[in-house]
Amino acid sequence: MRQYCRNTWAEIDLDAIRANVQAFRRHIPERTEIMAVVKADGYGHGALQVGQEALASGASSLAVALLDEAIALRRAGITAPILVLGYTPSDAAEEALRWNIELTVYQRKWVQEVQQRLHGQAEQDEPLRLHVKVDTGMGRLGVRTEAELVELVEAIRGSRLFRWTGIFTHFACADEEDTSHVLQQHVKFQALLQMLQARGYQLPKVHCCNSAAAIVFPQWGYDMIRLGISLYGLYPSPYLRQRRDLTLTPALSLKTSIAHVKMPEEAYTVSYGATYTASAGEQVATLPVGYADGYSRMLSNRGYVLHRGNRVPIVGRVCMDQLMIKIEQKNAEVGDEVVLYGRQGDEEISLDEVAAELGTINYEVACMLNRRVPRVYLRDGKITQVANPIVNIC
Repeated sequence: MRQYCRNTWAEIDLDAIRANVQAFRRHIPERTEIMAVVKADGYGHGALQVGQEALASGASSLAVALLDEAIALRRAGITAPILVLGYTPSDAAEEALRWNIELTVYQRKWVQEVQQRLHGQAEQDEPLRLHVKVDTGMGRLGVRTEAELVELVEAIRGSRLFRWTGIFTHFACADEEDTSHVLQQHVKFQALLQMLQARGYQLPKVHCCNSAAAIVFPQWGYDMIRLGISLYGLYPSPYLRQRRDLTLTPALSLKTSIAHVKMPEEAYTVSYGATYTASAGEQVATLPVGYADGYSRMLSNRGYVLHRGNRVPIVGRVCMDQLMIKIEQKNAEVGDEVVLYGRQGDEEISLDEVAAELGTINYEVACMLNRRVPRVYLRDGKITQVANPIVNIC
């Protein structure tokens, strides 16, 4: 039976995931572990499949943004350590404890609230593992002062219900050519670590490097790096792509196939708003993919796709479920494969190119792909698994 019934799909190259983990393994210090970040469904690539491949390739743990994401991975059979990087409500801490998931903490009040909720836990129960988040200049989550940090650490260490397993910060500008901000953040982070050590605290696992910082400052690896966007073969910024400190392999391609071809003898308008008029004899093909799949409507009349190894333009407005392309070679046939992101022949449309056209970043382009698009997983060029969130089989 068909595992999906609509000829639009994303291909995820698991060999690329493996290659990217191994590229960082060679780039960072030998003692430094790799935490694979698979939040937002693995940046649109599939959290479970990418997480499994990353762990098999040398990562020691996973990270997500939400507790729900972590629980889903546990239910799917992932047993490796999982850290929730974002906010978790205090009344959800019992679920984290139940599923053996590590949480990020940055408020003493939160620790006190959880302590009250977990007060009845038996002596032999496993403690809730916590990573302390320090705000050194990102301006989102985290303690900012020495006093806040010490109070929080004391609250954690003062209860048998908790175990302090990590301390980290996050860099705001590690992907930029100007390193002044990231250097200032690192100095602040080091100072806070040294302060804790001077007060007699034994530090847990220390981590500060995202993909960008791990590329530029591998010596800051400490105990662990958080490998996010570059796990998927994407550079965190055009500047780092240009530097090429290490070679990354993009893992995702978005493909579809032609659903209809028309070439009327008279001129005609195309799509909503009649923003494009095809001339007589012009060949226009319809693709079964649109903005409801995460392919941006902003690419109307300006984006390109690949057909038979050639770049062809999108004409008219991208619809919710379909879009149209102009075939200048007039050689299109129903069923022809079309590449929206990725390589075909000698041509490539990268997520970086699409992001630049949209005025955004490659992260967002990948994350926009949603559950309507089946994910097809490849190893050695052969399909190993198909994930179709809408239905398992048609």
